[in-house]
Amino acid sequence: MNVPLAKIEQRNVTISEISSFHIGGESVALSDQPRFMMRVAGEGMAREVDLNGSYVTGQLYANHIKLASPQHTEPVMFWHGGAMTGVTWETTPDGRPGWQWLFLQAGYDVIVTDAVERGRASWSPFPQIYDTGPVFRTKEEAWSMYRVGARQSYDARVPYSGQRFPVSGFDALAAQLVPRWTTHDDMTLDAYQALLEKVGPVHLVAHSQGGWFALNMVRRVPHLVRSVVVIEPAGAPRLEQDDVARIGDIPHLFVWGDFIDEVPSWKKYRTATDQYREMMATAGRQTREMDLPAMGIRGNSHVPMMDDNSADIAALIVDWMAQNPGSAK
Repeated sequence: MNVPLAKIEQRNVTISEISSFHIGGESVALSDQPRFMMRVAGEGMAREVDLNGSYVTGQLYANHIKLASPQHTEPVMFWHGGAMTGVTWETTPDGRPGWQWLFLQAGYDVIVTDAVERGRASWSPFPQIYDTGPVFRTKEEAWSMYRVGARQSYDARVPYSGQRFPVSGFDALAAQLVPRWTTHDDMTLDAYQALLEKVGPVHLVAHSQGGWFALNMVRRVPHLVRSVVVIEPAGAPRLEQDDVARIGDIPHLFVWGDFIDEVPSWKKYRTATDQYREMMATAGRQTREMDLPAMGIRGNSHVPMMDDNSADIAALIVDWMAQNPGSAK
């Protein structure tokens, strides 16, 4: 099935306000930490550094861009995936406008976030506050998990046939990768909830691990989510019937790229997500799946917001959001 692609109108954007802030978290005091003398700036004099005292932990970062004349009441909020930050949405690795700009052109105020312990959210001392160490993503793992190509093809940089990720920008993508912790789900959900309580309701667009957080969050604060778009979510929670009743008025869109059968982990993530979607659909709730290859749009990687047709995929989502604005709460 070939689907005609909508386009986002190339229009001038007038911005009324740009703000950024941190939200969530708590203060944690440390004692019995070392004191030592060190030079902390260039050729400056050494001074005492005392690591005893209070630290903020568990916060996230948000950047909010407001249009002078938005065409929609609620903003679009973007959540990134594992080992990534809000840079995911800002500019593609090969320098094209990212979804942050495209959704502004579509008339939405836009909020881009860095999750707990990622990017501008900062992170806390280990092992004094974080009780486990970080996980780092290699370029080889990114090449295969983002489904640019088979892992054994990384050295030669041979992508899957028909691949739409701009391979010339792969090193720029790898430069964005940050350490992450695998034990902070509750902390992250708490911070995301605090953010939604501050700025919601929103249209939530989330990628990969962020998609897993988003599908959990709609159960927590359904009144703060107008619609939810999950781009290749890394799994989904197991729903109960009362969950379906509470979140059923929230339109759900699931977007999947190509080459999923090439990576066993992604087959498992999709199976879990399909179970969530099918339970919603069986109950007659508002869900849609955009299986891009099945729609005749072939070659998309795990990061369609960076692929060479990223503007086309954004336009499909904008069109769906216009048709499924969500119920007023």
